[in-house]
Amino acid sequence: MGYSNLANPGNYQQAAFGQKGFEYLASGNVSGNFNAVQVIADATVTVVASNGDNLTNVDLPAGMTIVGRFTSVSISSGKVLAYIA
Repeated sequence: MGYSNLANPGNYQQAAFGQKGFEYLASGNVSGNFNAVQVIADATVTVVASNGDNLTNVDLPAGMTIVGRFTSVSISSGKVLAYIA
C-alpha cells in the first residue's frame, strides 16, 4: 500500500486514529510508509525520513511519539509501534 496524501480529510482521519494499522517492532527493521512511531518500551531507534532529518541510534523513552513521514524504522532495543501512513 502506498502513501496516502493526508491533505484529504478521510486519509487524515484514518491515519490520526491508526486505522491504517501499524507494525510492531521488538527488534530489526521495517520499510514502508509510516507517519508516526510510538515507543512502548524505552528504545534505541533509527528512522529514515522522507522530508527533514533522519534519526540514527537515538534513545527514546517509553510513551514518546514522533511524527513525520518515514520510509524505514529500525530498533536495536526496546519496543515500538510504527503507524502506517
